[in-house]
Amino acid sequence: MSITKQAIEKAEELRIIPERLEVLDKQLNYFIEQGQRQAIIFKAVKKGVTIFEGTYGMNTKEYGLKSDTIFNVCSITKPVVATLILCLQEDGIVDVTEPVCKYLPEFIGGGRENICVWHFLTHSSGLDEEEIWNDSKEYVKNEFGLEAPNNECSHEEFEDFANKVADKMGVDRSVKGRMGNIEYILSLKTNMRRKPHTNMVYCSYGFQRLADIIETTTGESLDEYASRKLFSPLGMKDTAWRMPEEKWDRIIGRIDSAVSAKWFNSNENFVSESGAGGLKTTVDDMMRFTQMILNGGKFNNVRVLSKASIKQMFTDHNQGVPCAEGEEYSRWSLGWNLHGNKKDNDGILRSESCIDHTGYGGTKIFVDPEHDLTMAWFAAETVHYEKPEFLNINGRLVNLIMSAMED
Repeated sequence: MSITKQAIEKAEELRIIPERLEVLDKQLNYFIEQGQRQAIIFKAVKKGVTIFEGTYGMNTKEYGLKSDTIFNVCSITKPVVATLILCLQEDGIVDVTEPVCKYLPEFIGGGRENICVWHFLTHSSGLDEEEIWNDSKEYVKNEFGLEAPNNECSHEEFEDFANKVADKMGVDRSVKGRMGNIEYILSLKTNMRRKPHTNMVYCSYGFQRLADIIETTTGESLDEYASRKLFSPLGMKDTAWRMPEEKWDRIIGRIDSAVSAKWFNSNENFVSESGAGGLKTTVDDMMRFTQMILNGGKFNNVRVLSKASIKQMFTDHNQGVPCAEGEEYSRWSLGWNLHGNKKDNDGILRSESCIDHTGYGGTKIFVDPEHDLTMAWFAAETVHYEKPEFLNINGRLVNLIMSAMED
């Protein structure tokens, strides 16, 4: 049973219903038994007390499934990058109201000079990744007569295409950073189809540019700056983009039928420095991060951000901005999904002030100030979300934990 002793002994003080946590435990086991997930590591903390902590399923590696098993958390990278940007703002190095081209001088033309840093933080830049790639392919075809491979191409096929384009454009792909990234260089040849802050489209491209800003303004790698400003102060000892090789055996091994298993199990993944989805970490480390957010920027008497910056993470910066699903679904703070009145699949019972973020492949973090509650679960999905048999467990787990709240 994953309900903690403190949760049972302090149930009245914590305002929780232990019997509901038993249902949560039962359902987590069910998701594993039904083959929906290969593995799940779950932790919940209320009022600073761990009320639920457990591991379910299996790891293909000898290390086994433990609380300190390391996962690539994919898009949960984004609120971490947002936090680093706000650290730079508090140090007077970056101002999120300024245009991106102030920090990335080549980011001009086609309307890009109107995009400000905060537009990327709120997914309201006006850019759409699918449009960027389609326009880039059209540019390559018109300028160089080259056909881009389809989305199902192998890594080798894409590399061959990228090398041919780089030769035509005089781009040295061996150059470290954005100026050696042919996809980024191509994106600068496209025109924007809409102005910033006129619609909301979830855009990983923008968070890679935010990572570029961090590295450009600090002269450090993402890992170096994040370790100095965030990971080391919070004691996040197992968190990195380029995970040290001596810890690779602790990165979860996924079964062949797990979603994107080949990529997740690859050495390339272990050292990915993607600002949109390359972070590797543990549930325990990530709970230190979420607890810092819940505590107004402070954890274990170490302040990482001011309360003023944290407040911006709970503020809707997209009021009045439409999106395809409806205006209420555009609600987004600086780096976080803000619940508000969304009828989404992330748990309808969570409070309006709750912020959360999901990562591809099965990861989730959650901060709810109304209930003084934080949660994180890292899972390995075995059924792709486009298949009819796929169960979205994120909303189910949030609703289960919220049903255990007395306050």
